[in-house]
Amino acid sequence: MSNLYLNCDNVYILWKGLQTLSSYNDILSSSADSKSDPYSPEDNINVVVRVRPLCSREEKSNDGSAVDFPGNGQILLTGLSDVPGMKGTKTKVFSYNVVFEPGATQEDVLQYSGITRLIEMAVEGFCATAFCYGQTGSGKTHTLTGPPNLFKGKKVNINSPDHGLIFRSFLYLFRLLQDRSNVHFVLKASFLEIYNEKVIDLLNPGNAKKSLAVRWSKKSQRFFVENLFTVDCEELDDLLAVLEEGMRNRAFGSHSMNDHSSRSHTILTVYITSEQQMENGVYITKQGKINFVDLAGSEMTKKTHSEGKTLEEANNINKSLMVLGYCIASLSDSKKRNGHIPYRDSKLTKLLADSLAGSGVTLMIACISPARSSLTETISTLRYASRAKKIRNKPIIVMDPREALIISLKREVEALQNENNHLRAALRLSADAIANGPSLSASRVHLNTPLKVDFDHLSQMEKSEMVELVKHYSNENNALRKENSELFAVRDLLIRDQELVCRENERLLKKLEDVNSLPNQAPETMKILNKALVHRLKNL
Repeated sequence: MSNLYLNCDNVYILWKGLQTLSSYNDILSSSADSKSDPYSPEDNINVVVRVRPLCSREEKSNDGSAVDFPGNGQILLTGLSDVPGMKGTKTKVFSYNVVFEPGATQEDVLQYSGITRLIEMAVEGFCATAFCYGQTGSGKTHTLTGPPNLFKGKKVNINSPDHGLIFRSFLYLFRLLQDRSNVHFVLKASFLEIYNEKVIDLLNPGNAKKSLAVRWSKKSQRFFVENLFTVDCEELDDLLAVLEEGMRNRAFGSHSMNDHSSRSHTILTVYITSEQQMENGVYITKQGKINFVDLAGSEMTKKTHSEGKTLEEANNINKSLMVLGYCIASLSDSKKRNGHIPYRDSKLTKLLADSLAGSGVTLMIACISPARSSLTETISTLRYASRAKKIRNKPIIVMDPREALIISLKREVEALQNENNHLRAALRLSADAIANGPSLSASRVHLNTPLKVDFDHLSQMEKSEMVELVKHYSNENNALRKENSELFAVRDLLIRDQELVCRENERLLKKLEDVNSLPNQAPETMKILNKALVHRLKNL
């Protein structure tokens, strides 16, 4: 048992305390149909939208809201006639899995966004990713980590209701691990930022000016960051320390649209290695992980009045987001998704490649402003989100290749053993069929004897009678399937025997012809050979 659960007695208290801050109702979140199968073989990117409240700057300038909420996962944009490219269009409706209205709390986002499903799948060995997308100042960083002043002090208030999705996900993760005491878990974490197309380790500030290389791994078939520092996390406090340290070292700036603008993309990754003993005594190691991605906001430099260093940052941000947009557009188009996807055109898309269309499961939180002045950017964000909804992933559990091979071989051995048992049974059935033909047909008649049921009064039957009826037909179907398999096996054996007999006949006939064609053979010898061959043919 690892030391993972030290200091976790307070996790439940923290968890319940933060839960009471949620006041979910119909004005906070509106849900479309939710997923019924949490571990489906194919999985669309789950897309939710969060609308922030109007900020003080927008309220002072009398910048009204252009967003309405019809419900059922829909969001309605109004006043579009003044938006470039939308002439003649007054309103437009977009639909998503969940829409969070301005009154939604941080706890609401945790409970209803689908992030808990991602954490559960990461614990099971899947690769999961949650990322926030939207224009600058739309609430992405606030959604993931909370307000910027939360990490400015020497000590973070862990009871603050402002904590974002990452902090709350850590609490939920440790609650899950506590409930699975039969599994040995090891947690590690890393935190990086992509600033001006340079990958910087936020947990190793001594190398802040050193850019880390992004390379391709032939073994894992994905991109990785070389020499990225990872931290062992035995306690909840260790994970929180990773979050705090990274947030303090992250690049922030200010411009006319956002006083605390993120000037880089960040990726915080929690690696979850689990080891569990199976029924057959084999230990299985799974290697799940969950990425929390805070994308820097897309910027219109005319609005932000960026210049100098801020302008360079904005250009690099927009460039990487543009490549991300190309990738999303290609992956969402059924005609293009099997063609070339430009992942290699930016560091960001290299690291998100597997999350966008690979073997993982992904949550996209599209953050938007309700202000009329932001309608152009809002429409752009919602269009990106609509495209992302169409992208399908095929989640797979990440395991040690050797252990996966062992499991595969064990299953193959079991399948072969079952097949051998089946063939032995078929051989016995064949022998019985020859010796006791009538008894086999009698058993077949018994199997096919229908149950007497009054189908006209089926709806009036008692529940217990219905259960017995279903059980009867289920047993009969299983018996028929088994009988069919046995009969197919007997048929195959008979066909094989017939082929062998035909080959032997052909061989003997050819030998007889060869003997008859020998002119110099003594008559007595010819007679002896002919008798021997005829005798063998008769015995066949």
